[in-house]
Amino acid sequence: MKTVSSTICAALFAACFALVAPVAAQDSAQTTEPEGFWLTTSYPEFTIEPGEKETVSLTLRNANLPPQRASLEVIGVPEGWDWALKGGGNAVTAAIVPPDSTERVTLELTPPEDAAVGSEHNIEIQARIERQTLTLPLTLRLAASDEATAAGLTLEPELPALSGTARSTFSFKIKVTNEGEEDGVFNLAAEVPRGFRTRFKKGFGSEEITGVPIAAGATETVTMEVVPSPATQAGRYPIGFEVAGNGESGTTELSLDVTGEPEVRIVGPQERLSGNAVAGKTEEFLFTLVNTGSAPAADIELAATPPSGWSVEFEPENVTELAPNSTDEVSVRITPSENAIAGDYMVAIRATGEPVSENVQFRVTVSTSTWWGVVGLGVIAVAAIILVLAVMRYGRR
Repeated sequence: MKTVSSTICAALFAACFALVAPVAAQDSAQTTEPEGFWLTTSYPEFTIEPGEKETVSLTLRNANLPPQRASLEVIGVPEGWDWALKGGGNAVTAAIVPPDSTERVTLELTPPEDAAVGSEHNIEIQARIERQTLTLPLTLRLAASDEATAAGLTLEPELPALSGTARSTFSFKIKVTNEGEEDGVFNLAAEVPRGFRTRFKKGFGSEEITGVPIAAGATETVTMEVVPSPATQAGRYPIGFEVAGNGESGTTELSLDVTGEPEVRIVGPQERLSGNAVAGKTEEFLFTLVNTGSAPAADIELAATPPSGWSVEFEPENVTELAPNSTDEVSVRITPSENAIAGDYMVAIRATGEPVSENVQFRVTVSTSTWWGVVGLGVIAVAAIILVLAVMRYGRR
């Protein structure tokens, strides 16, 4: 009897395991992301106000495939509407998505001001890859201004204009308020001049982000850092900041005032930092001051630190102003000490001003004068003559 019971229990356990095992295997398989390429958006249906720009966030996802180049096309935009596909703040027609990565593109739509309120329009976004064409349908309805403004995004920059040099990192802090009735994740984008770089951070954090979650009725602070190109000329530059999500978008205009900065270099004679001189004699060297910066350099004073007993003179000693991308020649007269022995010596040449500070080491190879060699030979010759005469006179005795 006990044997029969054991057999029945074992059979029941095996049956339960057979039922559970496929489910576990199925759950395990579902945790692995399938291979493929997707074009999606969070909100494919939305309202838009005539004459107002609407930004739609699009997502391209590559799962477990080699890098994919997706050609993008918008079909069905009504006549008279303005539209543009943008990525990284620039107009785009294609995007490359690395393996297991996501790229975001925004579609900007602006219907004319006289567009019929209440009308509904269907458009398509197509993404063509090597062997497949993906289609994303969008439905939008034109709404009256009071209906369209019932919800949206409010952007409030803490300081809309900043000033600094081309070496500065400009940090804009913008409060973003979700006035809609739904929570959402909002994508961030910027429009900056060519050569500028941007990055986004949440609040005062250090991690870079591309989007920020904002609950309905809540406010989040986004920090946008703008880094100009080092070659940026002085001037005022417009910066655009945009937040989009939940079928809503908000923009704000910012500006940078790049003040420019001088950058002075000292170039030696014939672009070399070495020369020859004779002990006790003055040698003239022609140096060049070069301003490669984006602002004038003013009141540049020239000075030197030579070896002990040497003298260094400049002509001129002070340069009143050196414009950007210009040069000025300076005569440097160096006189080694009369007691200097033959060899190499270093002379420090400095150019200082506000905020200029540049210095170079100029190597001077010193040789002794040939005149002293002639004098030495003369002394030796006189001594030899005296010796010979002495031998001749006293040697006979």
